[in-house]
Amino acid sequence: MVKIIVEGNDDKNFFTSFLNHLDIKDPSIIQMGGKSALLDSNNKHYKTLGEQIRTQKIKKILFIFDCDFENDDNTCGGMEKSHECFETLKQTLNWQIPTDVYIFERNLDYFLIETIRDKACYEYFDNLVTCLEVESVKPNKKPIANLYRDLYPYPKFDFNHPNFDDLKSKLINLF
Repeated sequence: MVKIIVEGNDDKNFFTSFLNHLDIKDPSIIQMGGKSALLDSNNKHYKTLGEQIRTQKIKKILFIFDCDFENDDNTCGGMEKSHECFETLKQTLNWQIPTDVYIFERNLDYFLIETIRDKACYEYFDNLVTCLEVESVKPNKKPIANLYRDLYPYPKFDFNHPNFDDLKSKLINLF
């Protein structure tokens, strides 16, 4: 069995949809409750996963999370620090199975908004960010991405967008 570990519930829902699009059925995705929880080797989920690895119920693991912004999380923010924190986690867990990571180069919500099929719609959302001064309130596009998901329960993300190519490749090879 392959396990995918993600930050939160929105991530889990998105990746479930994405994996279904790739015809990868019944993906086993664990949401950890945020990036800091995902990178915390003392997280209770890791004990359970470690036991499942020892009994060979889990054969491979892929971590997927975003790098956020430098000032969102001084400890593990930004791409370089995110990689460093993941390597520390991986060494501490010391799992004897293939363990890989995919880190989005920026906040996941930015990535997703860029892949909306209807570009005219995207432009309105992008203008809304400026109009409402969202970045001064929250320095990422999560509020706008959440609004889009609320308005369109079946988001029009273009899974064939080039932004998805590296992740697709990694997931197809994993499964």
